[in-house]
Amino acid sequence: MVIEILSYKTSILNPLLKLLIFILFAIGTWYYYRAWTKFGGNLKTIAGALMCGGIAGCIGAGARFAGDFLVQFKWLESTGAIIFALVSVYIAWSVYTNLSEIAEAFGLEGGK
Repeated sequence: MVIEILSYKTSILNPLLKLLIFILFAIGTWYYYRAWTKFGGNLKTIAGALMCGGIAGCIGAGARFAGDFLVQFKWLESTGAIIFALVSVYIAWSVYTNLSEIAEAFGLEGGK
């Protein structure tokens, strides 16, 4: 027996949660954009990378939401997740590289 509110196919929670995820990614991306326009140097680079990750997250979340309504494009869910994962790897590398430069500029050693 499945409780209707928890049913994947019939519950209103399913599309609402997917829409909420998209909205949260969009809000986060807006703040990364604001940081990107406000700061310079390595902080701008990091904010730009995070903004790209937010855009990729929006694409992935949007594809996941649309996949429920456009069944013929259900494969977009996986494609959006792959895009988000690839951009996340780039962001991790970019942040690590730039934070290493910042730490070196302040004379800090390996995370201490």
